[in-house]
Amino acid sequence: MRANRTTYTDEFRSDAVSLCRRGDRSLRQVAFDLGVNHWTLRDWYRLDEMKRSKKKNSRSPLVTPPKDETAEDKIRRLERELVRLQRVNAQLEMIGKS
Repeated sequence: MRANRTTYTDEFRSDAVSLCRRGDRSLRQVAFDLGVNHWTLRDWYRLDEMKRSKKKNSRSPLVTPPKDETAEDKIRRLERELVRLQRVNAQLEMIGKS
């Protein structure tokens, strides 16, 4: 005989994952408190992590070149971008040495 399957709303799942993210209780404790299997909550959490990761990686580039950009304009734009990236790199190196 098959057990009845419980269906949870998207809002419930989202709220459950939010409770896990707060960090004041373990995932297992949150699952117990909500009456959900901890493996189910773990799957919801992982799916949410993957969605967040995709959103973060799918952002458009910081600088989009104009369509009518001349070679000289492109060189100037790339030089500015190089200087900006060198500054960011130097900051990250300082943080890494701390």
